[in-house]
Amino acid sequence: MTTLTSHGIHPRPVLRSLAVIAAICAIAACSRTTQMSDVKPAGGFLPQPVLLQPGKSGEASLVYLNPQMSSGGYDKVILDPVTIWVGQDSRLNDLPADVQQSLADTFNGHIYEALSNECQMTTEPGPNTIRVRVALTDAVQSDPGLNTISTYIPQAHVVSTLAAFAFNDGAGVFAGSASAEGYATDSKTGVLLWQAVDQRAGQNALGTNTFNSWEDVDNAFVAWSKQFAERLRKLGICQKQA
Repeated sequence: MTTLTSHGIHPRPVLRSLAVIAAICAIAACSRTTQMSDVKPAGGFLPQPVLLQPGKSGEASLVYLNPQMSSGGYDKVILDPVTIWVGQDSRLNDLPADVQQSLADTFNGHIYEALSNECQMTTEPGPNTIRVRVALTDAVQSDPGLNTISTYIPQAHVVSTLAAFAFNDGAGVFAGSASAEGYATDSKTGVLLWQAVDQRAGQNALGTNTFNSWEDVDNAFVAWSKQFAERLRKLGICQKQA
């Protein structure tokens, strides 16, 4: 019968490691990605970045919300296709155009799915309608080999997790990451209603497909999409009729 010790893995250290991992998971809710705090706009995409302020819990890292967003009677959403908007330091600059477009299309699909489940979607400007524009400004692949080790080898996982929370906002050292910006306007008047900047990174979460180097980026897309749909619902915009 094969045992842990036959592979050079001793049960007690492993159990202690897993106990620490479980404690951290309890605190962080074991989300697949984590929000990064040190973010700034790429430049040129947002209409009025000077209005951005640090976001609260459940919001983007930097955000601006016009009070009219929740008091203007909005109940429909136009989603423009997600675009790629890169600054000089963006790692997207190193990717072929078709890969950039594939990332944008994937992000767009996640946003549309999340919004359409909650909101009345439309393609025509009109009363009570907001127009949403989103840009992917950066994306970094994970290192599949090292990310797999730091996620699924118990000793490596606990060291990586502790280091991530101590020094890197909970992000895994070898994980992928993505940055995005978005804004919403009144579809008829063009008045700015909302804008935000955010970055998310992989968290070496158990269950992640670490062999897919884009998994963390895709998980960031999913997290942003759900967060945005929930935020619009709380603001009273997504009141989809059955």
